Amino acid sequence: MLNHKFIGNENADTIVIFLHQGLGSISQWRDFPTTVCAAINAYGYIYDRVGYGQSPGNLKDRTAAYLHEAADELSAVISNHIGTSRKIILYGHSDGASIALIYAALYPDKIFKIVSEAAHVLVEQITIDGVKAAQLDFEKGYFDGLEKYHGKRFKEVFNAWNDIWLSKEFKDWNIVDLLPNIKAKTLIIQGEDDIYGSLKQVELINANIPVETKTLIIPNCGHAPHKEFENDTLIAVKNFLSGT
Repeated sequence: MLNHKFIGNENADTIVIFLHQGLGSISQWRDFPTTVCAAINAYGYIYDRVGYGQSPGNLKDRTAAYLHEAADELSAVISNHIGTSRKIILYGHSDGASIALIYAALYPDKIFKIVSEAAHVLVEQITIDGVKAAQLDFEKGYFDGLEKYHGKRFKEVFNAWNDIWLSKEFKDWNIVDLLPNIKAKTLIIQGEDDIYGSLKQVELINANIPVETKTLIIPNCGHAPHKEFENDTLIAVKNFLSGT
């Protein structure tokens, strides 16, 4: 069973499922999910994907379809733990945001709203350059703090993420053609100085989702707006999720 946690108001008719980034886990969200759920009086669900955090499994032999496979994993999570009695909101960060968009495109009638933070819908050169830079930093020990969250397999977590994004088979990965299937209103959040993706990602999501979208572009902000500019992000998220 995947490591998971329920938070917030268990009597609420809305549940927010939080989907962590490519090096993430429950703990790395810190208190942000609890704060979001409290702000909109919602129930919440956070989980470590297979091979991350305290969930079993490994990330070896990852393929270019890994984000679609994670969307299948999310489908099982919803079937086994969430059900259909509540309105479902997906809040994804980075890889998690891409997973949210894939799932909402494959199951458009199951999702009420989406918060997409630093999503990727295709691979850009800026992404490749950012991942290459992260690889050098990893070799210098700058990512050793991941061991606190992933234990001894933290190197496996990093290499799985790093290797696939730099692989030839992933270079042409693209989910733009899925976006027109999405029926859920979407808030798109992006740091203007995100080293892993340009504002082209935002433009493509905006242009291809056929229902209402809102955007929050934060100046002087990198890849994690909910950490770097928590208050600005929370205000935008609360206003978006509290609306009809």
